Amino acid sequence: MREVAAIYWKEISDAMRDRRTLMMVLASSLLLVPMLLFVFSTVMSQVESQAIDRTVIAVNMKDAPLLENYILRQGYQIKAAPADYEDKSRKKELTKPVLLIPENFEKEMAQGNRVELEIAYDTSNRQAEMGLNPLRRLLGGFVQEKNGLDLMMRGVSTELLQSIAIKERHISRPDERKVTITGMLPMVLIMAIVMGGMFAAIDSTAGERERGSLEPLMMNPVSGFQLAFGKTAAVASVSVLIVILTVSSFFPAQIVIANEALQAEFQFGGKDALAFLFILVPLAAALSSLQVALSLTCKTFKEANVRNQLLSLTVSFMPMFFILNPGKEPAWLAWVPVMAQTQMMNQVLKGELVGAHPMLIAIGVCVLIVTASLYFVASKMREVVME
Repeated sequence: MREVAAIYWKEISDAMRDRRTLMMVLASSLLLVPMLLFVFSTVMSQVESQAIDRTVIAVNMKDAPLLENYILRQGYQIKAAPADYEDKSRKKELTKPVLLIPENFEKEMAQGNRVELEIAYDTSNRQAEMGLNPLRRLLGGFVQEKNGLDLMMRGVSTELLQSIAIKERHISRPDERKVTITGMLPMVLIMAIVMGGMFAAIDSTAGERERGSLEPLMMNPVSGFQLAFGKTAAVASVSVLIVILTVSSFFPAQIVIANEALQAEFQFGGKDALAFLFILVPLAAALSSLQVALSLTCKTFKEANVRNQLLSLTVSFMPMFFILNPGKEPAWLAWVPVMAQTQMMNQVLKGELVGAHPMLIAIGVCVLIVTASLYFVASKMREVVME
């Protein structure tokens, strides 16, 4: 154990020596989640502000007095669009879509002719596009009221067209949390683990091979397993530190959320943090051992960096399964690293209880990965020196 401890502290010291890389990793761990939640909440607030802003910008409203009356009765204000509304929308100076009313709109409608209302907006103007659905709903209400009045004038009850009523009944638990945008946070955590341990894994293996410092280390009376265990434990410690810092950043992140709906949705407490750590620490150890094993097969730092980037890309795409397949998760997911942890973290965010069986399966798979990686690194160490 003394030899393993010496190797461990040597690798930790080497990892801490590169202050610039270390500070970048630590800063990203502490700031990434708060920044993402702040951006998410700002976007949600912009969407809600468009729904709350009860203003309609229109062209030629004078030819549609019935429509004008309906819009005013719904509590909206009507403003005339500027003459250069197209140019202002392209320059994002106009933050709402523009309702275009054709000439003689009301006369054509009274004669029973088909008339069209246009909504103009620049597709690159995100704020204007956010106001599109509220305006569509408003116009849909006008069309429905107009059709109903026409039927009543002909002595036809509108209830004949609405013989079936549709209601929604929510069957979710009262204490269940809604997860929408926050469902992306597990992906962020996993990427923080991968990126946090990658530099330490590359430096302690391919970096030492390139600098020629691995051969003198092997000349000491230590076994390949001791070297493998010491190096892997050091890299895993860096990854676990990243996990702790990133999960801890969830607490101050709740302060910067600028949207009330997202604040109500994102309720992250001490029990949730402990559950996240229990889920992520074994995964951090498994990914670190894989990174060490992968980096040891490379002779240069650049080659190891490229291979680890491919590993990071693969890991980052795995949680996309839950976005592409939003239905019930299959049972085999519990046996797939990264995907199993993503599923359990989503359950924690929803306020659901994570089952002991899938938790034990996920931990067991991580233990198998660590064991296999240690065996590979231990057997590879002597071969590396002979090359």
